Amino acid sequence: MTGAPQTWEVLDQLASQARQAESERELLFTIANDSFALVPYRSALVFLVQGGKPRLSCASGLTEVDRGSPFGAWSEQVVAQWLPRLAERKRFSPADVTPELVGVWSEYWPPLVHAHTLRGRQGQVLGVVVYVSDKAWPEPVDSVLSSLHQVHGLCLQQLQLQPHWGGRIKKALWGEDARSRKLRQWALVAMLLLLCVPIKQFVIAPADIISLDSIAVTTPVEGVVAEMVAKPNQTVKRGDVLIRLDDTAIRNRLESARQGLGVSRAEYLAGAHRALVSTDNAAEAGVLKGRIQERLAEVAYLQDQLSMLEVRASRDGIAVYGQENDWIGKPVSAGQRVMELADAGKVGVNVWVPVADAINMASGQPIHVLLYADPLNPLSATIEQASYQPTKSPDGVVAYRVRATLPADQRVRLGLRGSAKINGGWVPMGYFLLRRPLAVARQWLGV
Repeated sequence: MTGAPQTWEVLDQLASQARQAESERELLFTIANDSFALVPYRSALVFLVQGGKPRLSCASGLTEVDRGSPFGAWSEQVVAQWLPRLAERKRFSPADVTPELVGVWSEYWPPLVHAHTLRGRQGQVLGVVVYVSDKAWPEPVDSVLSSLHQVHGLCLQQLQLQPHWGGRIKKALWGEDARSRKLRQWALVAMLLLLCVPIKQFVIAPADIISLDSIAVTTPVEGVVAEMVAKPNQTVKRGDVLIRLDDTAIRNRLESARQGLGVSRAEYLAGAHRALVSTDNAAEAGVLKGRIQERLAEVAYLQDQLSMLEVRASRDGIAVYGQENDWIGKPVSAGQRVMELADAGKVGVNVWVPVADAINMASGQPIHVLLYADPLNPLSATIEQASYQPTKSPDGVVAYRVRATLPADQRVRLGLRGSAKINGGWVPMGYFLLRRPLAVARQWLGV
């Protein structure tokens, strides 16, 4: 086998793949899996030797290995007992381990396994490769594998000697020659000075134009919306009908109550007549009269309910809601909010500041509003109120609600949306840029 030309071609190809490995993980994967092209085996295990103790690092056919599994712990103990003898021999059997480890040998391995070392330039053992095969292969195969693993050992040592991430960062910052070091040092100083430049802290949040004087219009009774009399954005006067609820159910109940009232009156007259004839029926007449009072109360209640099926405006304003079709035919409960009556003469800005972006916001603080409909003409407003407790915004984000007033001469249509810029105090640029990352890091670290 060792004299066959194709074997040395495969050996040269495997050695080339090992030299091209860019990381220790990639090299171990190559050792465990690609060596199958040279000699067939059932499985291969690669152990890295650190501090004189083997550590299971790779296995053929697997991307990850579990050192904490029973097999992982057992195999590391077995290889640890072989380390002193790996220089003289490459074949091991159950007789080469202590009695406490030989008990489960047959569950994991066949009677004979092969082991090869990965050595560095000075001959130190950097790793061990264990081959599990269903049958022992000829002696020349071990010589070929030893030649291949000699290349593997040198490649492994080279990868382990590469500078760690700290050394790489130092090299990237300071460079290799004096000129590069000086340029990088000046760049670092300039960056640090730039991070100390004071700037105004600010936050940009979604905003919309609202009425600062608006009242909610609710349904006084339970029912189904039959008609939205007031159209969206329609100007209405005090007493105008805004919403009309379907009266079918209440009218039917009212008619039934009236008929029940008539029956109760007839029963009372009959009972009163019987009470005149016999004193034994006097109590019955009192009960029947109580039923009449009950029916009268029910009729009065339903008449009152019927009168509330038309929801009227309690003052002048603009009807603000979505679309008519969103409400027509929809069942509503008593007290459910349907629309708002807004005063178009008192226009302001409503801003939702997300909790993660919040800064100090106080009454009287100026803000700038940039509307999507007119981005070239920003509006100036003054904060009237900033909530202390965050709530869920219409976009589903937990945020603080900020209400701001516009100047009296500013005419803006209700419902326009845009972005508001709220300015804070002076802070270093480094704090401004790193505030969010530092907050996330503190939450993650719990400090």
